[in-house]
Order: sequence, then C-alpha cells, then structure tokens
Amino acid sequence: MNKCMPFVAAFLIIQGFHSLRSIPQVSAQEQKNGTQNAEEPSSSGAKQETTSQPQLPSPGPPQSRLDSEPKESELPDTPTQAEIDEVQNAYVSPATITRRVLSPPPGGVAISKDHLWIDAKNKRVILDGYVAMTDGPLEMFACPEGTKEHESIIGTLARSKEVHAALLAVGAMRGTPVEFLPKFVPATGQRIRIWVCYRNKDDKFKAVDGRRWVKKASTGKQMEPDWVFSGSGFWKDPESGKEYYRADSGDMICVSNFNSAMMDIPVASSAEAGDLLYLPFTERIPAQGTPLRLVLIPIPLPTDKPTKPGSQPDTKTPPTKSIMPLKKAATKPLPNNNTQPDTIEKADE
Repeated sequence: MNKCMPFVAAFLIIQGFHSLRSIPQVSAQEQKNGTQNAEEPSSSGAKQETTSQPQLPSPGPPQSRLDSEPKESELPDTPTQAEIDEVQNAYVSPATITRRVLSPPPGGVAISKDHLWIDAKNKRVILDGYVAMTDGPLEMFACPEGTKEHESIIGTLARSKEVHAALLAVGAMRGTPVEFLPKFVPATGQRIRIWVCYRNKDDKFKAVDGRRWVKKASTGKQMEPDWVFSGSGFWKDPESGKEYYRADSGDMICVSNFNSAMMDIPVASSAEAGDLLYLPFTERIPAQGTPLRLVLIPIPLPTDKPTKPGSQPDTKTPPTKSIMPLKKAATKPLPNNNTQPDTIEKADE
C-alpha cells in the first residue's frame, strides 16, 4: 500500500494540472462563441442576446470620439458681415423716427436744430422726444437722447442747456438746485407745467399732464408736485479749462433729487435705487418708441398786482392737436398700449 502512494499522488497532481489548464481555454472558447452568437442575426432578423454579465462601456480610441463630434458642415450657418451690416442698417432709432414724423409747431421759433422751439406769444417752450421707458427704476422724467433713457420715461432730441436757455427766453425764473449738506434743502425755482402730446395707436391726438405718467411707489397714486426750474450748474475740466453744463449728462427733468438737475421736484426724493420715491405709471404710458411733443409752460408767480387778461400764460388748458402737425410724407407713429379714453385732460392747479 505504501509503495502505491507515490504513484497515486503523482496521478492526482497531473490531473489537477490538466484541470487548471482547461479552465481558461473553456472560458475563452465560451467567450468567443458568445461573441460570435451575439453578432450573428437570428432567424427573425434581430441579434441574439448574450448570457454574459453586462460590462461597463469603455472609452473608445481618440478617433471614435472625434467621429462623434459634429462636423463643420453640420454646424449652423454663422451670419456673414454683410448680413450683420444689413440688420444694423435696417434699424431706425426712435429719435430718427421722431425727426421724420413731426413737423415744426405753428407759431414756434426754432432755437436749436434738435427740434426745440419757443412760442413767445404764449410763453411756452416746445421740444420733441419719444417714449424711452415704460416700466423700471425711475430717476428722470425726461433726459437728452443718448444719456439716461434706461431710467427715464422720455428721451428728448434737445440738450438740457438748450432747454434751459429756452425757458429763460420765455421769462421763467431760475432757482437753485437741491442741497444735501449740512442739511436737506429742496430745489427752488419757478414751477413749470409739462404737457405731453402724442397720437395713440388709432392716430388720435392726446395731451396729458406729465405728472399723470409718474406714480408714487408707496401708494400707486399720481405724482402731485410740479417741477421747478432749479437751473443745474457748470463744472470746469481742470485739464482743458472747458466748462460743461452739468445737466447735459442726463439730468434734464428729474423725479429723484440731483444737484445737477435742470428741473427737479421741490420735495425729498431719494436717488438710491432701492429707495426710489416714484415709478412710471405704466398703464398710462404709450408704447416704447412713440414720438411725442413736450410743452413746458412757466406757472405764473403769485402777485398782489392786478394782471391784464391774456397777459399770463394759460397752464390749465392743454394744447390742441394743431400744435403737433405730422409731415405729409411721414410714416404713421408707432402703435402704443395706451388704454386711456380719447379725451384731452386738464391739470389740477
């Protein structure tokens, strides 16, 4: 028995060695057969499912990733410079539309090429503009074109210094800008009534008190105080020595207090964005871009002396449609979202 043991042990070792060699061969063969079966279509035309365990996808070679990216021919067409220029040239600014649409007012004497007139007989200043903004943070009622239209209801074609000169020409008395230090002192000056004239989407003439387009943020009610002719001021460039009119930077007719304002309101009104006192009265304002005409009339100063009939300007009666003639070849003004009835509104003194 002991003599047979080495032979039995040797036989078992040889059998185990052959078993170990046969395992990878069978697995490889099965994997090969399984791959071939998966690639061969079944009789129904569909590929046969393999019984092997699901494998995580492995990243392909760089070339396969490049093939998956969109080819240049498949990318969307980019506009050419000629196409870009065509779109830009087709745009017409609201200021240009206003110049094309409105004719000079009857009885007006032009004092600027930028659509600014004075009517000495009726003691009023007339200037053209357009609706610049109908909803958003409000610091200006009106500003010159290209300055602060993003926070102003109206953009004007004339500059602030030109309107300042026009007000002086019709007898308005300039006051003083607001002061903040050492204590708050509101702006002073003669009160100015502002009429806004325009045509609605049905081409009906309308004349409204400018205060109707501004509302108090806290109550939603219409603004009450009139604007005053505070007069702004000048600053000198220390390098060139040239003087500049401060309100030309945008502060023409303000609803937030600025000591650079040409016209301001004589009450405390913060210029901080988070604490603005007034907002646009959006539902009363026509669509952005609508051409319009402003009429500025100095409100007579109180006096104990008797006045002759007709010697003082009429600030209660709104202008009629004759003040806003259209050019014969002009296109129709832009439509607007005005919802007011087609009536001429009077201002409260």
